[in-house]
Amino acid sequence: MKSKTIILVAVSLFASITAIAQETETHQSDSLGTVRKLNEVTVVARQELISTDADKLTYNVQADPQAEGGNLIDILRNVPMLSINSEDNVMLNGSSDYKVLVNGRPTGMLARNFNQLIKTIPASSIKEIQVITNPPVKYDAEGIGGIINIVMAKRLKSGYSGSIGTQGSNLGTASGNGYINAQLGKFTVSANASGTSFRNPIVYGVTDVENYTSEDYRYQRLDFNSNNSFSSGAFSLEASYEPDSLNLITLSGWANFQKMLSDYDITETFWNTGHLKTIEMNEPTVRTNRYKTFSGELAYQKTFRNDGGILTFSYAIDGNPNSTENDVIVVPILNYPDYHRHSFNTEHTIQQVGQIDYFATLQKTHQIESGAKYTLRSHVADSQDELWDYAEEKWVIDDSNVNDLDYQQHIFAAYASYGYRFSKLTLKAGTRLEYTLNRGLSKSASGNLTFDNSNFNIVPYLNAAWKIDSRNTLSASYTRRLGRPSVTYLNPYIFEESPYSKMHGNPDLRTVVSDALTLTYRTSGETWDLTARTYGSLCNNKIEYLSEVYPDGGKVSTYRNAVIHNHIDEMLSFSWSPGERFSLQTSAMLGYNWFHAPSLEQKNDGIGWSFDLSSNVDLWKGAMGFVAGSISGGETTLQRTYHGVDYVYSLGLRQGFLQNRLILTARAIMPFQNRYNGSTRDTYAENYHQHNVSWYNPRQFYLGLTWRFGKTTINLRHAKKTEVSDKL
Repeated sequence: MKSKTIILVAVSLFASITAIAQETETHQSDSLGTVRKLNEVTVVARQELISTDADKLTYNVQADPQAEGGNLIDILRNVPMLSINSEDNVMLNGSSDYKVLVNGRPTGMLARNFNQLIKTIPASSIKEIQVITNPPVKYDAEGIGGIINIVMAKRLKSGYSGSIGTQGSNLGTASGNGYINAQLGKFTVSANASGTSFRNPIVYGVTDVENYTSEDYRYQRLDFNSNNSFSSGAFSLEASYEPDSLNLITLSGWANFQKMLSDYDITETFWNTGHLKTIEMNEPTVRTNRYKTFSGELAYQKTFRNDGGILTFSYAIDGNPNSTENDVIVVPILNYPDYHRHSFNTEHTIQQVGQIDYFATLQKTHQIESGAKYTLRSHVADSQDELWDYAEEKWVIDDSNVNDLDYQQHIFAAYASYGYRFSKLTLKAGTRLEYTLNRGLSKSASGNLTFDNSNFNIVPYLNAAWKIDSRNTLSASYTRRLGRPSVTYLNPYIFEESPYSKMHGNPDLRTVVSDALTLTYRTSGETWDLTARTYGSLCNNKIEYLSEVYPDGGKVSTYRNAVIHNHIDEMLSFSWSPGERFSLQTSAMLGYNWFHAPSLEQKNDGIGWSFDLSSNVDLWKGAMGFVAGSISGGETTLQRTYHGVDYVYSLGLRQGFLQNRLILTARAIMPFQNRYNGSTRDTYAENYHQHNVSWYNPRQFYLGLTWRFGKTTINLRHAKKTEVSDKL
């Protein structure tokens, strides 16, 4: 019955278009297009919502009416190949192993908290979202599943413009954002500011564990609930100077502050083989995460008259001083002493990137790209645990769990590619060379541990596209992708989640190598567009998060290069705009995953699938309704299998006033559900089986208001770096 609600809502919205008068306004339209009046004949220039190239899919956010008054998460739900489950986790082709870029470059802010920050970034600040499953060599080779590239709106225009907006929800969400741009001669300045505070729905769950190695602790149950809140503030500033049409200098900076507070209440119970309780305790836990990000970039772009080539020099720096506090109190109920642990972790990451890129199209048929890049990542972390001494009534440092980490990563990269167009056939080939040097020192009570390793990787890229006719295109591409383990994966520090659950990193992890092949077919008509894509990948040393339990009931988890992972999927994307007042976008994915860990003698496989739908319809003057829904199932890893069906849907209404300068947006997420089974999953290992079920109240209602002001005329340029067009 629950899943039928999505279908009924979509069908009712679709049917409503038959009652809409087919009249056309003669004034400026909204983001769907521009209307011009010529001799009493109205012409509509509709912006294309979805476009596909040989190696990427582009979603035009500014052509989506939901961009006004919504956040980035609302738009991501509409993008083919991307899905967001009921817990707001973003998946690319059913995988969470991907790279997030902003304007073609990584940022520490989004790398850490992508799933949270997408709720705070105004959709109106985004130009387009690119989904790149087989990235060309101009992009970093990191990201096994591909790349999500968020291209920010280039608001730098002559004159001035700006907007302010606010949004709130029934769960206590409050957000505000604003931007302003101004140009004076050859100088242009753009400033953006935003702030958000929200509270996630309370999650309830039950976890059952059977420990095959123990008689006294054979069965374990965790009853838990969590209450999470999140707040953030961000400010960005961009300035450009264009002395002439051939030279451009840009300077940009971004600061972001985030705080996440997680409140857990856990009751943990153990039974022996005779189903008699052996241990029972309550564990109230409070976890506080503070993240800060400071970034800046200076770029110079030179355009050459003779061949139109573009040469770009850029330097970027990101700083991420962060801290985490974890406070665990154990209230004994049966056979466990009083226990109170306070954990502190501070870390600071600085990333510096220098790069040079060159791009040129020669005689309209030849395209060359080349560049070099150096990345330095420096990471310092200090971890310390304190235990409360109940007898002395004071905190005592736990010397067995003190860790200092000093880590550096050097990445040297160079790439070159060549493209050629012959009649209806376009060919492109390239190679990227990457040398990675990792050096780290971990100091703990057990002694010092050093790791010093390096990797040299050759990343090939091949692409062929055949334009069959004006409406049909066929393309194929091959590339290699790399997955470097993060500092979290490498750090050997033992993090104690509870007295019976610990996790730690693995400094012996190696770079993951994956080969991927994509076949894409696109066909279109006057009012519709259909894309079919087949994707396959092979990986022989995938990193997996693996767990095992011991006879005393304790569980230890870590990361290992132990898995062979083969994946294949088929994706269909369909968009339809039969008139000026209605649009529909759908996408469906069916995939198969196969996992094998020979050293662990474990195997697992499964079918994954998803279906997404979004639709917009003009209701009356200045008003637009929209609906979006997503349903998926079958997520699988080596040790975990997710059961059941996960779905989410939303309804909304946007009303413009004062020639669309004032916009009121109302949105409801799952308004007909007051209790939702968020996830059901099973974890299988050599010595235990874990079954987890969770649920929460997903119902949310949002109300937003946006005011646009100013007057602009002409777009100015940005330094393009590697974000140049791939089209010949």
